[in-house]
Amino acid sequence: MSFTPVKKLKIAEQVATIIRDAILGGTYEPGDPLPSERNLAEQFEVNRSSIREALHRLEAWGLVEVRQGGATRVREFLATAGLQLLPYLLAPGGDLDPKMVFDMLEMRAMMLRWTGYHAALRSTPETVAALGETLEALEAATEAPEVQRLDFDFYEQMVSMTDNRVLAMVSSAVRRVYLENGDLFLDLFDPVRFDTARHREAWEAVRTRDPERAATAMEAHARAGMGGIS
Repeated sequence: MSFTPVKKLKIAEQVATIIRDAILGGTYEPGDPLPSERNLAEQFEVNRSSIREALHRLEAWGLVEVRQGGATRVREFLATAGLQLLPYLLAPGGDLDPKMVFDMLEMRAMMLRWTGYHAALRSTPETVAALGETLEALEAATEAPEVQRLDFDFYEQMVSMTDNRVLAMVSSAVRRVYLENGDLFLDLFDPVRFDTARHREAWEAVRTRDPERAATAMEAHARAGMGGIS
């Protein structure tokens, strides 16, 4: 068996991933310096250009501040990092962080309320009909992964109704977190326990253009899912 040469860029990605996980896992706290480039190169047994590339990736993620001639220090990444780090914050070091999961679900509840309200105001007969088809599929689903996917399809169709492009981008990021870490959330989508009554309530509210009713139903659905997180 033969192996293809490892590209420098691939090495940098691997190094950046390892350091990223160490930072998010608490090995390095905000304000702590990372080892020097030379030290890191020796530890990883790679050249210093790969280390520099890895550090620039970490800097782009908002995790560190690279200073020429000085130590590279860990930043207050909860204030500087983007949503791309959320999947890794959910289970740093492989252990689920219940507080981070709860925080994400709480944010989703606020988003769902706003979404329900404005979807009811801006829906059309065509979008209401499409949402109804998704609802019927969700009510008929028998497997947790299918319920999970259809639940998000239902929500994202409502997001589309609001015609808010920024909300669509945030929703897409949250969906990616859910689907890339699907196993962490499957218990919330057990078909035996998953209640679609609030989805139907929201659909009826959107159909009749009742924004407050739609908002209340969608927020209640989201907060019901927070009960199992502690």
